Amino acid sequence: MAKAVVIGAGPTGLSLAMLLAQRNIDVVVLDRDPEPPASVDDAWDSWGRRSVTQFRQVHFLQPRGRAILEEHLPAVAEGMRAAGAVTYNMIQGFAELLPGGPGDVDFSAFRTLTTCRRPVLEFAFHAAAAAMPGVEVRHDATVSGLVTGASAIDGVPHVVGVTTDAGETITADVVLDASGRRARTPSLIAELGGRPPMEEAEELGFVYNTQFYRGEALPEQRGDLLGAAGSFSVLTMPGDRGHWSVTLYHSSQDKAMRRVRDPEVFERVVRSLPQQAHWADGERVGDVATMASTVNARREFVIDGVPVATGVLPVGDAWGFTNPSLGRGITLGLVHAVDVADVVASHLDDPVKMADEWHRATAANAARWHDATVQYDRVRGPEVEAYRQGLPDPHDPNDMAVAGFRAFDSARHYDPQVLQWYGEQATCFTLPEDVVTREGVFERVLEVALGNEPYVMPAPDRATLESLLA
Repeated sequence: MAKAVVIGAGPTGLSLAMLLAQRNIDVVVLDRDPEPPASVDDAWDSWGRRSVTQFRQVHFLQPRGRAILEEHLPAVAEGMRAAGAVTYNMIQGFAELLPGGPGDVDFSAFRTLTTCRRPVLEFAFHAAAAAMPGVEVRHDATVSGLVTGASAIDGVPHVVGVTTDAGETITADVVLDASGRRARTPSLIAELGGRPPMEEAEELGFVYNTQFYRGEALPEQRGDLLGAAGSFSVLTMPGDRGHWSVTLYHSSQDKAMRRVRDPEVFERVVRSLPQQAHWADGERVGDVATMASTVNARREFVIDGVPVATGVLPVGDAWGFTNPSLGRGITLGLVHAVDVADVVASHLDDPVKMADEWHRATAANAARWHDATVQYDRVRGPEVEAYRQGLPDPHDPNDMAVAGFRAFDSARHYDPQVLQWYGEQATCFTLPEDVVTREGVFERVLEVALGNEPYVMPAPDRATLESLLA
């Protein structure tokens, strides 16, 4: 059987490895971090993943991610449930709060499995991979270089394996980089004399502050799980084994908001939010975890129709990543992994065709979701800064894209059908542009938006917020 090397044993890398094994491709997964603990009970306290800077931040599997696991990797879904993941419908809960309730609109597709604590989630992926025939996971194994063979395209390196820090050489028909946003593949290709992948990056500048809690019962949903509160946003997320989390994120330029790293200040701010205050009623678990995310980026491995190298492909965050506020990272990594597994299995004997098809599949799916996420940030980011500084609306009033976004976001708080359409987008089932262009959608959204007051989540104004932060 053919052999593939996957770099990185995060959810995307392990999912890709298992998907390839299902297609009768033997896979070796190389991960620089130590193996997980023997019990999920120890995952939160004792498992270190130095290669994953956000390992202690809140994580969320979107409903489409749940659907992918149940269809393609049911053992992972079963493992999540065994680890204590909660079955949760993020849209149905909000539909119950609408002025007229959910009506007869079906929200059942929007259920997911949520752990909120990434170590617990990753434990389920590792357990499933360890039990999968054809998958070998090696820990404490750092890739130091790429091995080349005869070129498939003149002047373009062809990768036939990797070397490790331990001096081992592992040959393969294809090397798949799933090592995340700090992937070294671009520099390793350049070391071979190849053309470096072209990177597109857009600075953003958000800081995330998360406090985990635990208690006898998960908090009641009384509003949006992710809500805009003027110059900051709040994310409330149910999790596993009686745990949940609250995240406050803000502009990196907002020096006053840095004070929420103090647990007492953090709680004061949460208590000022009528819909979210009760989420702080539990017992605090650990300190406030802080992470800065300043960029949306992606790397083009096929430039002007020519791959920068053959025999090596990036997957998930190693190809492209966005700020994590929408909770799409793992789910879109799974989407990309399914596409890449199909491409690899279909073209393993033709590295040039494999690179071409990887580029086509990525552009048709993962790249479109990346673009949609960036568009959200282009609306929300300037709003945050303007609100903080007391400046007027930063967007052109004639910008129909922004106006449409705001109309949709407001109308979903009043109408169950609009909420269902919103749910398709928010949970990663349908791209926003594919929803809005359906017959009758734009008209219904506009009618509801114009027929109601623009929705504003209850939150303190900036002056009150600064007094809470003082």
